[in-house]
Amino acid sequence: MSAVSILIPTYNPRSDFLIAALQSLQAQSFSGWTALIHDDCSNKEVRSVVAPFLADPRFRFETSAKRMGIGGNWNACAEHSDSPIVAFLFQDDLWSPEYLQNAIQALECHPTAGFVTLDHRYEGNDDMTTMPLYEAVRNFKKKNIRSGLHEGKELLRFWINHELHPNIIGEPSFVVMRRPLMQQAGKFLTDMPQFLDTEYWLRLLTITDCVCLMDREYGVFRVHKDGASAMNQEAGEGLFDRLRCFDRLIGLLSGEDRRTAMNARNNAVRKMIAKFFSRVGSGKKTSPKGGGALVKFALQHPFVILEGVRRHFFARENRIAHAR
Repeated sequence: MSAVSILIPTYNPRSDFLIAALQSLQAQSFSGWTALIHDDCSNKEVRSVVAPFLADPRFRFETSAKRMGIGGNWNACAEHSDSPIVAFLFQDDLWSPEYLQNAIQALECHPTAGFVTLDHRYEGNDDMTTMPLYEAVRNFKKKNIRSGLHEGKELLRFWINHELHPNIIGEPSFVVMRRPLMQQAGKFLTDMPQFLDTEYWLRLLTITDCVCLMDREYGVFRVHKDGASAMNQEAGEGLFDRLRCFDRLIGLLSGEDRRTAMNARNNAVRKMIAKFFSRVGSGKKTSPKGGGALVKFALQHPFVILEGVRRHFFARENRIAHAR
């Protein structure tokens, strides 16, 4: 058994990006890993792209019998590996050579920490409209998240007070976890299009501490129009995923933490309603999945939604009145 399982879920990858990602894995200063490339029924040939890497016995390739979606593929990767430490590497992303070594050292130095998150930069074309959003996330983290060990529930409270925005833990490509923690937390959700990593990090913070390595850039998260995040953003997928994250988190909390999370959720609801009507008013897409999540949430929390809608239109009427 290797010390680290590298999980590489793929779906219709860009060949040059996937090859670069695998090369960055092979260049790691820490070599005690095995990697599973698990393809989710891509419409393009993937095995031929990764075939040269399969000569390295640390790599293996498998494919789904049927399409499982993002969360399903992440879960399949985890189920087909057995090392005590787990790290995802997405098909578009790159690790610096010392990435794994530093993550493992952090876990060894901090036995109460169940996972490590590592700083990285975002790289994309100038025409990517989401790039400023990613840079804002990175700037927020560098300003507010210190490098070192964080008590899980304290970091969770900070995140709740910021209404779970932005994703202060980061993308799965830059999170390294202990397998027993993943077994305790359970599987990734398979029906959440955009925030399934955020929802998972929230679960982790309720049961473990976290190490944040913010001292340097440990890799590159590529932002491009064919990436899952960009396509979900364009389609309006996941617009209300954060509501589900709040509700699932509230179910895990009690006392003052639960009340604080409920207040933060209600504030977030008002902002999401405004964002929803803004998308509709500007002619942007609103995914049926996103709308369905709103309807379900409204049935569960009718007074929260009604108050949010009332405040939105009251504020709108005030703006119109002041503009006259």
